[in-house]
Amino acid sequence: MRQHDRLRSLRRLRSCAMIAATSYFIIGSSSTTCLVSAQRIDIINSVMNEIMEKLCFTPCDNGYTGNEVIPGTKCQWYHYCTAGATTNIVECGDGLWYDPAKGYCRLQSQGESIACPAADSKCPSTPSPTESPAALPITSSPEENPTTEQPTMIQTPYSPAPYSPPQTSQPITEAPTIGTAISHIESKKELIEEFVLVSYSASGLAYPSKSYTYEKFMQSLQIMGVEGFGADFQFNLFEGDREKYHYGLVNLAAFLSNAMVESIEYDTCDELNWQDASGRYALSNSCGQEGRSYQDETCGTDEDIFSCEVVPVMEMKADSSAAPGVLAPPPLECKPGSGDGYQSGYWDASSGTLIRDAPYSNDVGRTDTEGCCWWGRGALLTRGVCNIGKINYYLGKRGADLGRSTLYPKLDFCRYPEVTCTSANGEQLRWTTALFEWSERIQRYETLRTSTSDGWNFEDQLAKFVDGGMVDSDDSDSFINSVSRILSRGCHASGCSELEVRMLDRRRANFLLIINEIFDIKKLLETPKPTSKPTRQPTQPPTRITIKQSTPWPSQRSAGPTIKPVVSSLSLPVGSPPQQITIRPITPNPTEIQEINPSPKE
Repeated sequence: MRQHDRLRSLRRLRSCAMIAATSYFIIGSSSTTCLVSAQRIDIINSVMNEIMEKLCFTPCDNGYTGNEVIPGTKCQWYHYCTAGATTNIVECGDGLWYDPAKGYCRLQSQGESIACPAADSKCPSTPSPTESPAALPITSSPEENPTTEQPTMIQTPYSPAPYSPPQTSQPITEAPTIGTAISHIESKKELIEEFVLVSYSASGLAYPSKSYTYEKFMQSLQIMGVEGFGADFQFNLFEGDREKYHYGLVNLAAFLSNAMVESIEYDTCDELNWQDASGRYALSNSCGQEGRSYQDETCGTDEDIFSCEVVPVMEMKADSSAAPGVLAPPPLECKPGSGDGYQSGYWDASSGTLIRDAPYSNDVGRTDTEGCCWWGRGALLTRGVCNIGKINYYLGKRGADLGRSTLYPKLDFCRYPEVTCTSANGEQLRWTTALFEWSERIQRYETLRTSTSDGWNFEDQLAKFVDGGMVDSDDSDSFINSVSRILSRGCHASGCSELEVRMLDRRRANFLLIINEIFDIKKLLETPKPTSKPTRQPTQPPTRITIKQSTPWPSQRSAGPTIKPVVSSLSLPVGSPPQQITIRPITPNPTEIQEINPSPKE
């Protein structure tokens, strides 16, 4: 893997250097993404010399430390400066521009004027060695097309002294706390697209995911992890904190490693019908798989203000199913009717036949699909009336109806939960809802210390894992195993549920791939370690969201779904943690589970 990365990096650097010599990094297509690493300082020197020959521009002048827009790129490119030295050159990507005031790449608002350094500034023909470069003019036309218009080149090149990194004896000024996590993620765009956002065809061939793209991922991450969505919590990137942002990268790696298994690898927004018994897949799996009953997974409080109401007459079908060419059960669906005459049937894998009207049950004895519209959707396949209800409360129509400014005020996730996959904002929603669930349910997970077990707090365990060198043991209660268990089973400890997390080994392998090979976080940890563990952020709702009325957000952590998994006899904490999914066991009627052999129907 590392050898493959090095070979690809060298090929990319060579391509970047050739492009830089002729067009100053203005690339007509997005087929080449140029990122120059600190280890390739010779390439950086060559590139920056080309820039200075064509423009009256001295990069990282006067020992500057921070991010700096490269002139002539219409704010599409910027580089990192550390005490006057350029370390990385980064492209924002299609449709994005670098905002110096905020320190990250973002979308341009309609009618917004962008002031970017131009590329048409000429230097004096015989500059004095003591003169400073001429000030660059500013252009503010928002209608410029950065992908087609080429910068104006200087007719009389200026030949400055060779560019070189600072000497070790020079004082290093502290970098400003901007653009850290987002910038690092942007620098790994090619690897993320090649190894994370990958789906598989029926024959097992890898292809770029169509449902989960880098651009929509970054847009959603910008909202949920940087700007905020109006609550007193958000996805923890620790953006802008150069001492702690690597905690945010590990948090993101854990999120992505689970999303890969849940949805990305299958290129689907909806949960698939994957649980079978002897090759038979109950159509009532839409009510819940692995012993769960999604419509009964309420938030479990005396005054439940979050959970969606279960409406028996609700009827819908999943918008997405298995990959084309795959012989698989039909998409999940729900429709009214229960009891005799409303059996949903099953799908027979051996014959590829759909058997309707057969009393064949799922794990918890359901043979119909009435009220069973709460299957998983989005990058994490968010399931259940509690979790979907919280999305509606914090992001959707219910919050707007209560007088709050929400991201999707017209989307009623409770009346039509399939909107996550069918909305015009569907591709962004798949990421946004998943990042919300992680922020609200995983990051805030906590159990209290008891006489038989230690307490477990997500943020404490995240800090412990990173500060310990990110050595993830084979222990069943390792950091990523515990986090994956919280997501899938609602509890962190090995044995807290009768069923272990599905494909746990693959989630762990994905996690180690991302932190070690893609984000290369250990290299970031070579710098002095932070002196304190991360703190919850932010403590107040971001000012970007305007509260219309004085109705407050919940001041305390809301309870998790009350869908308690069957607990084993191991010594585990007594009582459920605030965010724990506690699956309420449903005892099936043995007479409803029948072994039948009907004749296949046409």
